[in-house]
Amino acid sequence: MRREFFAQTFFSLAIVMSMLMVAVEVTPWVAFLSMGMLIWKWGIEKYHWQGLSRRFTSVLSVILLAQVLIQYRTIVGQEPSYTLLLGLSGLRIMDYSNERDHRFVAMLGFILISVKALFSIDIYWIIPSMFAFWGIWYSLLPQQLPNKERMLGKMFLLSVPLAVILFFAFPRVVIPWAMSRGSTYGQIGFTDEVNPGRVAEIAGSSQLAFRAKIDQLPLESASDLYWRGSVLTSTRGLVWRPTPFGARPAETTTGSGSLSYEVAIEPTSQNFLFALEGTQILTLETGRVTNLSHAVFRTSRPIVSTLVYQGQWTRDYQDRSQPTVVDLKTPEFKGRVLEWVTEANKKSLKPEERLDLLRSFFVENKFVYTLNPGTYGANDLEEFLFERRRGFCEHFAGAYAVLARGLGIPSRVVVGYQGGKFNPIGNFWRIAQRDAHAWAEVFVGNSWKRVDPTSWVAPLRLVIGAEDFFAMSESDQEVFARKIDWRPQSQGTRLWWDRATFFVEDMNYRWSYFLMEFDRSSQDSFFALLGQYKLLSFAGISFALILFFVLVQNLFKTRVKLSAEQELLNIVQEWGSHHHLVRTASEAPLHYFTRVAEKYPALGNVIGDISKYYDQRIYAELASTESPERLKKRWFAESRKVSP
Repeated sequence: MRREFFAQTFFSLAIVMSMLMVAVEVTPWVAFLSMGMLIWKWGIEKYHWQGLSRRFTSVLSVILLAQVLIQYRTIVGQEPSYTLLLGLSGLRIMDYSNERDHRFVAMLGFILISVKALFSIDIYWIIPSMFAFWGIWYSLLPQQLPNKERMLGKMFLLSVPLAVILFFAFPRVVIPWAMSRGSTYGQIGFTDEVNPGRVAEIAGSSQLAFRAKIDQLPLESASDLYWRGSVLTSTRGLVWRPTPFGARPAETTTGSGSLSYEVAIEPTSQNFLFALEGTQILTLETGRVTNLSHAVFRTSRPIVSTLVYQGQWTRDYQDRSQPTVVDLKTPEFKGRVLEWVTEANKKSLKPEERLDLLRSFFVENKFVYTLNPGTYGANDLEEFLFERRRGFCEHFAGAYAVLARGLGIPSRVVVGYQGGKFNPIGNFWRIAQRDAHAWAEVFVGNSWKRVDPTSWVAPLRLVIGAEDFFAMSESDQEVFARKIDWRPQSQGTRLWWDRATFFVEDMNYRWSYFLMEFDRSSQDSFFALLGQYKLLSFAGISFALILFFVLVQNLFKTRVKLSAEQELLNIVQEWGSHHHLVRTASEAPLHYFTRVAEKYPALGNVIGDISKYYDQRIYAELASTESPERLKKRWFAESRKVSP
């Protein structure tokens, strides 16, 4: 039997929904390919456009597989599996024409939903996933089956106890090769080399990087939050790289007190752990943290799933590790860069005065802070400082650190995140890719001190946060970047939207945190608790299961509304069964009424009226002047007087 994909409303919507859930996670080319196939198929079925042959779509499937293998070198992991499944779904929908195609596309839909659930625990996807799941199952039920919606609802409810049992009892097994993203670098974090524009590229995304709870720390402003990810000490002008990290030397950092905070980081496929400036120690519940020099932290394994870690923050933190030769090494200065450095060094100023001179250079010249400064090469330091003067945070931090070294002051570049958006409902900070940032550190006064040139060029970015700043038009960013008291005019009207966003984010955070926290150790604790109260646990679980099944049984029980005459017959039959006068299966109702009247003459009048009423309503199909309610009352009143 020939089938049309879009003629089946629920099924087509379910498949499109499952594809859209995955399409937001893949590279644009495969998303456009699959969506284009859907539009093409719609045109074929509605306007008789020319379609593709099965042979051609099979060739495209092979090309798709080859492309995925070339791009990712594997088909395992989030991005390659998403890409392959999404592209394959689009091609198979193009072939859709019969029952076999229907079952194959349905199977692909189930796989898409399952893979989405495997890699994303966000609460946002629950309702779309349930809708897609329901729509596919609905299409697989036989067409002639009545009440398919009720049956699906009952199947879903009956599966709930099994799902709950699996959640609490199924072993928590993490398969790294299955959980990896499969890409050459993570969606967040940094590579080991920062080229001009790399941080701006990351900041161009609004995707979540991590959430943090720092309510015990005396840090209330976004401008105070500097999350360190890596420290870069080797430079070629605007390009910075890290030198190999060693273990942190003993007694190189100082601080007073210790306050804890918590971070839930998204999967990165990298080892970076982001720590607030001033953090002495990071710990994981499971796994090991490597504490490296420059207050840098790494995990022993790539982060392939959402991970929670705790930090210990200290007041008055100072890094007193002594600089090395590398911290003074500069590229060869040329042109006006050489002239400026030479002129500054001739003044024989103290280190602090030389840094003031450097600060004045950035403050007094008209630098522009922008996500789109144009392309710079590694040796374009002069062009950036003296010609274009347009850059992002990494341009300013890198150029500042290079010039500081030219003035004889050890310096380095730190990359990580700055600021974030506070959620007052959930009492946590949401740090997104947009908050990616770079700043410099200089060694003066026998310790390393943070210097953020962005605070001179675009202080508004640090005050209102990256999300609000980059939501402004580029012209507004340029005009108001140095005015820290200025606020976007639309901020007040967005209050209701912000509250709704905060609420949803808080729900998602609580949901994600609950799932993350119920790991293997939580399972052990849960079952240990059940073991302590065996009898009570057994009784409670049994009661819950019985109550659940009774509720489901009653909820889906078929209720037939009886007619008045049928109800009267049932009342008489029930009375008769208690008086040894049972109606046989083949006995006609009127004959049964006669038997009752013969055996119990005292009921002759009322049973006669009931018999007459029944005869008129059922056999003659006539209206009766007799009230069934009055007949019931008469029957109950007179039948009570009859002895068994």
